[in-house]
Amino acid sequence: MSSLCFVCELPILSHQTNGVWPPASPSEEALEDGLTIPVLDTTTSGSTYHEDCLVCDTCGLRLAGSNIQRARRFHNKIYCSLHYADVSGLSSGDEFMQKLRDYKRQSLGCAEARRKSSTTLQFPVPVQACPGKEGCEGFPHTIKEIPGYWIECSGGDATANDNNVNFNYSKEELEKKFELISVEEETYEKYFYGTEHWNYFTNDEALGPVILSIKQENVYNRDQFRVMLRTVSYCLHGLVPASCICADRYDREAVVKALGDEAGLKPQLVLGQLSSTPDELIKLDQVFIKTELKVGVVLIKEGQSSEEQILNNVSHTPLFDEFLSVLGERIRLKGFDKYKGGLDSVHDLTGTESVYTSWRGIEVIFHVSTMLPHEEHDPQKLQKKRHIGNDIVCVAFLEADDTMFSPTCIKSHFLHTFICVRSSPSTKTSPTSYEVSVVSRDEVGAYKPYLWHKYRFIKDTLFREWLLTKIVNGERASYSAPKFARMQDRTRSQMLEDIVTNLQNYVETGQMPKPYRRGSWRPIGHMRPSSPLLDSVRDTFEGFEQLARDFGRAFQNNRHLCDVIFNVGQGKEKTRVYAVRAILGVRSRVFLEMLYGFTTGYGPCMVAQGDTGRKDSLIGSIKSSNFLQVPDPHDSVRSKTTSSSPTVFRYFSRLGNWAGWGMGSRSKSPLDAGLKRWQSEFDCKEKDKERRQSVTAAEVTLSMCADAGKVDRTKLSQTEFNIIEFDSETFILLMEYIQSGSCMLTCETIPGLICAAEHYDLPELLQACFHHAKQNFRLSVVCSMLNMLENYYWRYNSASELVSAILSYIDSRAAQLFSRREYLDLSESMFQMILGRDLNLSEVSKFEVMLQWANYKIEMSSNIDPRELERIMSRLTRDLKLQKIPPQELIRVILPTKTISNQRILETLLLQADTGMYRIEQAHVEECRVRTNTESSDSYSWDILETKISYIEDDT
Repeated sequence: MSSLCFVCELPILSHQTNGVWPPASPSEEALEDGLTIPVLDTTTSGSTYHEDCLVCDTCGLRLAGSNIQRARRFHNKIYCSLHYADVSGLSSGDEFMQKLRDYKRQSLGCAEARRKSSTTLQFPVPVQACPGKEGCEGFPHTIKEIPGYWIECSGGDATANDNNVNFNYSKEELEKKFELISVEEETYEKYFYGTEHWNYFTNDEALGPVILSIKQENVYNRDQFRVMLRTVSYCLHGLVPASCICADRYDREAVVKALGDEAGLKPQLVLGQLSSTPDELIKLDQVFIKTELKVGVVLIKEGQSSEEQILNNVSHTPLFDEFLSVLGERIRLKGFDKYKGGLDSVHDLTGTESVYTSWRGIEVIFHVSTMLPHEEHDPQKLQKKRHIGNDIVCVAFLEADDTMFSPTCIKSHFLHTFICVRSSPSTKTSPTSYEVSVVSRDEVGAYKPYLWHKYRFIKDTLFREWLLTKIVNGERASYSAPKFARMQDRTRSQMLEDIVTNLQNYVETGQMPKPYRRGSWRPIGHMRPSSPLLDSVRDTFEGFEQLARDFGRAFQNNRHLCDVIFNVGQGKEKTRVYAVRAILGVRSRVFLEMLYGFTTGYGPCMVAQGDTGRKDSLIGSIKSSNFLQVPDPHDSVRSKTTSSSPTVFRYFSRLGNWAGWGMGSRSKSPLDAGLKRWQSEFDCKEKDKERRQSVTAAEVTLSMCADAGKVDRTKLSQTEFNIIEFDSETFILLMEYIQSGSCMLTCETIPGLICAAEHYDLPELLQACFHHAKQNFRLSVVCSMLNMLENYYWRYNSASELVSAILSYIDSRAAQLFSRREYLDLSESMFQMILGRDLNLSEVSKFEVMLQWANYKIEMSSNIDPRELERIMSRLTRDLKLQKIPPQELIRVILPTKTISNQRILETLLLQADTGMYRIEQAHVEECRVRTNTESSDSYSWDILETKISYIEDDT
C-alpha cells in the first residue's frame, strides 16, 4: 500500500513527485541570538510528502525545489520561514526583511498578473486532481472530462478510507474536523484591531495608496515588531525582531522610516492621526469576508444532460426533498427578513419558497432551480438562469444511476465549482446514502475537506457539516480566480484610496472626513455637481450638520415663518403644530393632495423636462446610530408610490441644497429662468398692515405652477387642518423630519413614526425606522412598543410588519422576557399574541406566566370583581395545551389555583390515560381525590367528581 503524504493525508501515487522530510529540519536550527527552537515531533504522521504539497499554509508560496530550505514544518503543516514565526512565535527576521525588499516588485507583479486574461495564464494542477484512467480506477467519478476543468479524485474502489464508518461527533469536534479556509483579510482584526498599534500611510508613486500597521510584541523575552503592509493587490504580514532593524528600537518613527526604506516607498510613511482609521480598515476587510452566500442547486434526473432539460424540472421528488432538508430549512420568501440572495420577498416575483440556513455565523440562501419561476414559453429559462448562473458554487443533485454530469451543462461565466451529490432512485437505503463528486475550473485550487478521505455518506449530521464546509470553502477558493480577484482589486482600490485621502487631508488641513453615502465609498462632497465656487470655499460656508439643525429650529413652531397650522389630537385638548405648506407639498404626496387639493394620484409635473438632469446634493446630518438622514434619491431604493412621482423625486434636490432655500432664484441663465416651480407669497398691497396681522389672515396666492388648473383654491386658502390619526409627539417629530431632513429615532417614538411614514408616503423614513428598530430591539422596550402598536397594526402594514419582527425577536428570548417586570404592562391582546406563538417554554411555565399577569391586572384594577380572575384566565388558557402538562403538575400546580375547571383537568387526565401520553399512577389519583375533597367546586357535584376519579383508577 502506498504511503500517505503527511500534509494532505492522501496516498502518494506512482506518477507523483515526492520526497522525505529531511532529518535535520530547518525548524530545529538555532536562532542567531542563541534561542533554540523547540524540536517538534515530526514522525507521528510520517515524513513522506508530495512536492506539490510544499506550499505555505498562510501565503501559498511554493517551497519545492530550490526553496526547500525555506520550508518549515509545524503540526504537520508547511509554512515559509516568514509565516512560521506567526504560528510558532519564533523568527530570525531575515525572511521578512527579504520579503520587504521585494515588496514593491511582488506587488506590481500581482497587479500585472491579475490584469491578464485567464486564457493566457497557466495554473498548476492540484495534487488532489484525478490523474486519469491510467492512474485511478474510479475515473472519471461520474463527471464528464472537459478541458478547462479538473476533477477531484476520490480514489475509486481502491481507496482505504472509512466511507462506510460513521462516528458520533460533537459540534466542537465537527468544527475542528471540518475547518473553513482562512483569508488574509482576517489578519488585521486578529492581530491589530482592539490593541495598541499605529497606522502609517503614503501614496507611493508606483504602488498607489499604501498603509502600514505596526505594533510591539514580546515573544520569548525578545522585542519584536508585528508589521502588516498592504496595497491594492498585495499584503505582507509577519514578525520581525527589533535587532534586525537598523534603527533605535525605542524610536517608533525611526523604525517605520527604516521599514519604508527597505520597501522602497516614496514618499515616506506618515502617521495617520484619525481615530476612525482602525474601524475603516475593519470595514475594508469585512467587505471581502463574506458572511452571506448564495448557492445554486439543480435537480438532474436520469438521461438529462442539457441546460434546457435540467432547468425544465419543476416537480420535486421525495429524494430531492430529503436532500434539501440536509442543506437547510424551507422558508416562505414573502416577508422573509434575513439574507435573500437577490430573491424577492415582497411580491413573490422569484418564487414563493426557497431553502435557507444560518451556519457558523454564515447565512446561506440556496437558489433551487425547481423553486424559481418557470415559464413554459421560455426555452432558455432565463428566470432560473439569471440566479443560478450568477452563483459561484452550484450543487447538482443527480437522482440517477447512469447519467454523467457535465460542468458545462449550465453556461455561465460565474460558476466555478460544482459539487455533485448522487443518490440512486432504484436502490433505497435507510438512512439514505449519497455519493459526492467535485469538479472545478482550472483557476480554482483544491479545498478541504477532500474526497479521498470520504466521498460516500449517509444522511446524518456529519454529512451536513461536511457538505456545508465544502460549499463555503469552494466559494472562498474561487475568490482567488483572476475574474474575481480583479473585481476585488477594483473595490479595494477605491476604498483604500478614500482612507488614504482622508488621512492626508486631515494631516494637511485638520478637517475631519465627511460622512460616507450608503452604498458608496466616495465622500459626499465628491459626489456633488460642479459649482461656481471651489470645493474648498464652498465647504467653508456649508456646515451640513449645523445647517440642518438651524433650519429645523427656525421653522419648528415659528408662526411667523410658517403658513399652515395643524391641530393634532382628539377631544378638546389639541396641540397646534406650525409648518410650511410648500415644503410639505414637495416632500410628501399625501400632503400635496391635502394642502393643494390635487385630484391626481401623484401630483403634477412641476419641473421642466430639460432640467431633470440637475441634481444637487442633500443636506448632511449626524451619522449616529439613532439619527436619521434624508438619503439621496439616486442612492435609495424608492417604493412604488414615489418612483412614479416626479414631484417628490425632482424636488428633493431643491430642498436638499442650502442655496435653494431662498425666496427666488438669483440665476439669470435661460435654464434657471425656465424652471417651473411652486412659490407661495403674501398679498403685499398693504405691507405695513400685513406685518401686523397674523398668518391666518394672509391671503395666499399662486404665482407660477405647471398645472395650476389642478390646484384647489379652497384648499390653498385653508390654513388650519385637523389631524386625528396620530398624537402630537409623533406629528411634531414628523414635521421635524420633513422640514429639516433629520429627526431623532428611539424605540419609544418609532411605533407612531413608522405608521406616520406609511400614512404620509415617506418611504425613506419608513426604511430608516425599520432599520433602527431591528438594530435596537431590547427586552426592556419591546413590551412598550407592542402596546403602542396595538392601535396601529390592524390599519398599517408597516405596523403589522414591525409587530411580526418584534414577535420573532421574542420567540428565542421568551424565558428572559417573562423573568422581567415589563411584560406585566402588556395589553391582553398582545400578551395572548406572544403566548400563542411557538415559544421555547413548557405549558406549565406558560400557565404560571398567565397567572402572574392576570393577578397583576386585578391588583391594578379599580373595579374588583371576585370572578374577574376566573374570566381573565378563561380567556388566556383557551389555547393552553393541558395535555402536554405532566399529571403531577396538573394536580399540584394547576388544580389549586381554581382558575381552570375541575372538569377540564379531569378530561385532560382521561385523555392522557387513553392515549398513553403519560402514565397515570395511583399516587396521582389519590392526591387528586384529597385536593378535590378538601376544596369545593362550584361547578360540579361531588358525585360526578368521584365518578371521574374512579374511571381514572380503573383505567390505570
